[in-house]
Amino acid sequence: ESVITASSHRLFAMSSAVELLDQAIAKLDGILGASASAPAPRPAAAAPISTPAANASSNNAISKAAAPAKSEGAKKGTAAASPAAAGPAAGDDSALFSKALIKVARILTISDLPNSEKLYKLSVDVGGGQTKQVCAGLRQYLASDSLAGALVSVVLNLRPAKLAGELSEAMILAAEAQGEGGKLLVRPLVPPAGSEPGDVVFLSSASGPAPEAAAKQIKSDDWKKILDKLAVQASKPCFAGIPLVTVKGGLSLPAEIPDGSSIH
Repeated sequence: ESVITASSHRLFAMSSAVELLDQAIAKLDGILGASASAPAPRPAAAAPISTPAANASSNNAISKAAAPAKSEGAKKGTAAASPAAAGPAAGDDSALFSKALIKVARILTISDLPNSEKLYKLSVDVGGGQTKQVCAGLRQYLASDSLAGALVSVVLNLRPAKLAGELSEAMILAAEAQGEGGKLLVRPLVPPAGSEPGDVVFLSSASGPAPEAAAKQIKSDDWKKILDKLAVQASKPCFAGIPLVTVKGGLSLPAEIPDGSSIH
């Protein structure tokens, strides 16, 4: 009986152990089953590959977003005209005139040119210790004694030329007009009082003389354009309506020379 009782106890113990093992297995199956049924985590979306086309499209979009909206006038094509479109630059005439080097000169000597009935041969002081020989067509209009020692205005950067076989290195500026009876009057421009040889002639609209701006030798086409705009206005020698001056004052002409007369 004791043997049977002992065996029963062992069987009961084994049964309990088996039951506990079954419970443990059941729990483990539950855990594994839950893991198997859970959805796997989705992989992160890959970053888009950058391409030149994509970059350009993106940059264009950013530029359009950042660009200010066009004004109503710009949209309609009615943008305000620039100063250049409104007309020629105001400085065009001044720039043209500045190509000529014109200075006050004093006539030192004067004589008839043997080979011409119209020309005088003169020696003029142009300042800075320099003298120039000039052949001027004044012989028919002014006596030599009225010119000796006089101050005149001369163009110094024209191409030297030979007139009646004599070298002429400068040109005396003078106004021309019809006098009484159709007689032609030619009178040199008169520098202001106190002028000295070498004084530079410039436009009254300029801030001052600028001889360094003059061409070393002015082109004949440029000089012709200047001559076209030289004329007498309000009894004054002018270029494009602007009076000619030196640092001593404005140039002038005798009263017998009327407005509108040409200067050459």
